[in-house]
Amino acid sequence: MNKVIQGAKSFSRNIEILQFIADAPRPPSLTDILEASDLTRPTLYRVLSALEAELLIVQRPEKRYSLGTRLISLARNALANNDIRQIARVDLERLGDETGETVHLAIPSGTQMMIIDKIESREAVRMASIVGVLVPFHTTGVGKAFLAGLKPQKLSDLINRLPMEQVTSFTTTDPDKLRQKIATAQKDGFVVDDQENENGIVCYGAPILNARGEPVASVSVSTPSFRLNETRTYYIDPLLICAKAISDKLGY
Repeated sequence: MNKVIQGAKSFSRNIEILQFIADAPRPPSLTDILEASDLTRPTLYRVLSALEAELLIVQRPEKRYSLGTRLISLARNALANNDIRQIARVDLERLGDETGETVHLAIPSGTQMMIIDKIESREAVRMASIVGVLVPFHTTGVGKAFLAGLKPQKLSDLINRLPMEQVTSFTTTDPDKLRQKIATAQKDGFVVDDQENENGIVCYGAPILNARGEPVASVSVSTPSFRLNETRTYYIDPLLICAKAISDKLGY
């Protein structure tokens, strides 16, 4: 018989609340968290107090909760030790050199993607993205590219959990339309984010697959729309070569 690990249930409960705060599209209130959990109000108070005491969350002046400063150092250490960043770095730099534009590497984090590496554009006008930031699945090149790599059941399950919020006037908020875009991307091998996450920015993304053919990350190349090359293959060809090279290193 397996031994019950003391404190495992309460630890998992704390992590679930922490993940909910991290995934929320805007800092949630106590009521928001209470409605999303199966905890009583006293229990939730204890959980939030414990997370605050460890600097994992902070209560803002408007009585909403956001991630705390301790997570910054934890995330920095995790990113520094993430093998895929080291494996992918040379290929990301090559993609940046060939296109002259911003390159992102991202991995899934709950119902969002986290940017874990970035190659800056050599142009004066660049994207204002930050390593460590969380971005939506349904609006971004890295997000939709990761979705395109998923098997049907996992894809369906994840899309059903996505907030699908409107970010720009170009954002796809209909799950069925998103599924159609993903189906097209699976045939083409790449996805397009045409100002769906940021006005004036166009991104091309592709999934990075492991030895089992499962997506573990995704890569994108982004450019301001005013600088967009008329020939899409200018971005797509080196992007696909980059994604394949990284996937090959992971045993795909």
